[in-house]
Amino acid sequence: MTTVLPHAASSALRAAPVRLPWWLAIPAAALGGFLLDIANPGAAIWPLAFPAVFLVLASWWQQRIGVAMLAGLAAGAAFWLSHLSWLTLYLGPVPWLGLSAVMMAWFTLQGGATAVATRGLAALLNRHPRIARSVTVIAQAVAAAGIWVLREAIQGSWPYNGFAWGRVAHVFAESPLGSLVSWLGFAGLSGLIVFALALIVAVIARQLPGASPERGGTAVSASPGRTGRRAVPGAIAATVAAAAVFGLAFVPVAGLEQTGSLRVAAIQGNSKSGIFDDRESGDVYADHVRATEDLLDKLEAAGDSVDVVVWPENSAEFAFTHNPLRGREVALLSERAGAPIVVGSVLANDDGTYTNSSVVWGPDGQADSAAGTRYDKRFPVPFAEYMPNRSFYRALAPDLVDLVQLEYEHGQLPPVHGFAALGREVVAGVAICFDIIFDDQAERMVAEGAEVIFAPTNNADFGRTEESVQQLQIARLRAIETGRAVVNISTVGTSRIIAPDGRDLSGLEPFTSGSMVADVPLVTGKTPALRYGALISGAWMVLGAAGLIAGSAALLRDRRIRSASGAAEASGAAEGPAT
Repeated sequence: MTTVLPHAASSALRAAPVRLPWWLAIPAAALGGFLLDIANPGAAIWPLAFPAVFLVLASWWQQRIGVAMLAGLAAGAAFWLSHLSWLTLYLGPVPWLGLSAVMMAWFTLQGGATAVATRGLAALLNRHPRIARSVTVIAQAVAAAGIWVLREAIQGSWPYNGFAWGRVAHVFAESPLGSLVSWLGFAGLSGLIVFALALIVAVIARQLPGASPERGGTAVSASPGRTGRRAVPGAIAATVAAAAVFGLAFVPVAGLEQTGSLRVAAIQGNSKSGIFDDRESGDVYADHVRATEDLLDKLEAAGDSVDVVVWPENSAEFAFTHNPLRGREVALLSERAGAPIVVGSVLANDDGTYTNSSVVWGPDGQADSAAGTRYDKRFPVPFAEYMPNRSFYRALAPDLVDLVQLEYEHGQLPPVHGFAALGREVVAGVAICFDIIFDDQAERMVAEGAEVIFAPTNNADFGRTEESVQQLQIARLRAIETGRAVVNISTVGTSRIIAPDGRDLSGLEPFTSGSMVADVPLVTGKTPALRYGALISGAWMVLGAAGLIAGSAALLRDRRIRSASGAAEASGAAEGPAT
């Protein structure tokens, strides 16, 4: 008795998937992760993002799942351990290793998922001879890009609200491709870049010897002439993808209707405002008062004025709204400026909880407006501003956990400020520190009517590391995505006023006391990124998940066929020759 496998299934099983050997895949992934870090600030060599993503994808392509996950771990370690090294400055290796480990785990899972999807889709589509090779190539590339976007989305939302850092889109903040984020959003730009590079990987893999079976199921021969001919489509694909990316670099930023111009001043006090800085209570506040007085002296001498003054995160220290002396002092500064002052402070709530807050202060104290004049940070940082599962983590590292003494609550107020300027109420979106990295914050600010965005922050805990410029590049992309100017003001830097097209309008040197002043446009409406960005992101994720499911199903089916074939061969051998 004999069992005959279906011809298409037999052919698919005989076609060994083209993939890098493990001893090449893992170092290639590590090199890709390392190059991706160099593409980001501080080196900021953004073109290196292309070979970086290419190498990482190539290490996963049609790979065995165990090797792919090791390659993902290698890529994640090479990228995240370097990219997040700023966490070690004051807090040592434990927080750095902890956060890096979580990020590396996502990379590891992404590697396995990409391997399953690309290998399974090749097996699935190889069963159907009428399907063009280009369909397999495109399906694999779409799945790989979708899985990448899906990983970025999960990483940016879970656990503890996630950490939306280190996305592919971030690399391109100061590149000609940055304008695309106003049309596609962060996830859309990441997906586009990864898709272009995945397409090249897929074409090259498809054209290499052994990539697909002949009609009888035997692998393509590896003769030098045929190998050369088969390499041509890979070169063409790379050329077409490069040309497409080059063409997209000329796409302008999506424009919005401008309703006016606001003259903004922002104060960098150069304060000792880090967690371990040696200072007295009131020093940070006093630094920003002095810097504001210096600004007003210069404005008065020049016969100039501003419409609003913005201070950084925590610049008024604790309980500003309940400190009559400081409230009166800032009110007098506001009166002298003829403009409200946006102040950052930690505030206590009636129930004993705390919030990291921003308030609008005028000559008569906290101002009134329809939009609201207080905002509480919506995304406090876990393990820094609050301690999740305190008892569990305290058992692991009591000294570090005990440094987090206050439990900041997640803010519930709309992320906007309203204040009187230009003869009307102007509405500014507010994103305190890491709020700026979350897509939902941008969508909420614009939905609440923001015409400009204030991004007060405190980067003192990270010293002169790359953290502040990494955060700044996200703020720059956020300006382009929303079509709104962003006032990114820090206690110590890096501080910039950014135009809606991503250009710097004004800036300050880090670790200097001073102020920056610029006229920024006020705009209304939504960019295509805000109108359709969530749909684009969702589409990428659905396609990635679909590719993973289809690939998994195909591999499971092939495993069952191999098992059946093995059982049939064993049965035939036991029964003797068939008649």
